[in-house]
Amino acid sequence: MADAEARPRRDFWDKAEIVLQPVGGLLTALAVAILGFWTSSYLREREARESVLRERMQTSETNARLYSELTSKREESESALRKDMFTSIINSFLAGGPQTLEQKVLNLELLVYNFHESLNLKPLFLHIERETRKSADRDAYLARLNRVAEEVTKKQMLIIEEGGASFDLAANLKDLTFEGGDSFAARDMELGGIERNFRVELLGADPASQQVQLRVTVRGGRSGAAETTATEFWVGYFDFPMIDNVRLPDDQRLAVVLNNYDAANARADLTLVYFPGKYAGLREKPYYDEVLAKLLEANRSFGTGAAPAATPSPTRTR
Repeated sequence: MADAEARPRRDFWDKAEIVLQPVGGLLTALAVAILGFWTSSYLREREARESVLRERMQTSETNARLYSELTSKREESESALRKDMFTSIINSFLAGGPQTLEQKVLNLELLVYNFHESLNLKPLFLHIERETRKSADRDAYLARLNRVAEEVTKKQMLIIEEGGASFDLAANLKDLTFEGGDSFAARDMELGGIERNFRVELLGADPASQQVQLRVTVRGGRSGAAETTATEFWVGYFDFPMIDNVRLPDDQRLAVVLNNYDAANARADLTLVYFPGKYAGLREKPYYDEVLAKLLEANRSFGTGAAPAATPSPTRTR
């Protein structure tokens, strides 16, 4: 009896400790098992995602390489075809063998439609035009030549005007004035952050060849620079803007297009277009200092503070 009284009485918390102690160990083991299972599942899913991602990247790289190879082969075959076509057509003119006027006009059409962005074909147009004037079908062949030139000019203007600026001019060829009786036409145009003033004057007209002689004066430049350029030239139906243009500083171009020559009423419709050099013909490449100026300008945009290089004097390209 005395031993029973000597033992301490266990309260509720003592009894709870006895019961929960093994339960706590069980819960700990269960938590470790769950954590291990979740961790292994996460690692397996991550590995699976990375495996799928690697497969997709490999597939994408394979497809890109295949596309690049196919594109390269296609360009090579097209270049070879264009080279053979050009050689065959140009040899037909240079060989000087017997050719009918129909064959010459057809060869010119093939050259124009396929190489109008690469070659200045005005001399060939004028040569065949002189021959057509001796033909009994003179009017039909002249209309055909003018139609080809008009189509090519429209194609080039659609491309150029997407990135450039332009304005139209109505000229009175009798007294060499523009619409309204002014002796000149002027317009301010902005392109690539550079604003220039264009002044156009009529110097003469040739009804026989349907050409107009112009003087174009360009003023202004980057950051208000006092740049002045004056150039004189003849423009006709066979002057295509991508090829026959005036080179301006900062890799920009100026061209004038003859839209219509009405000899009976002594009138002509012209369009002056101001556009970036990247739209010029394939044979037109930027000067090295223009490329350097662009690189320096790009570096300056990243905070390098480099100054742009000098640009060359404007010239008219043909």
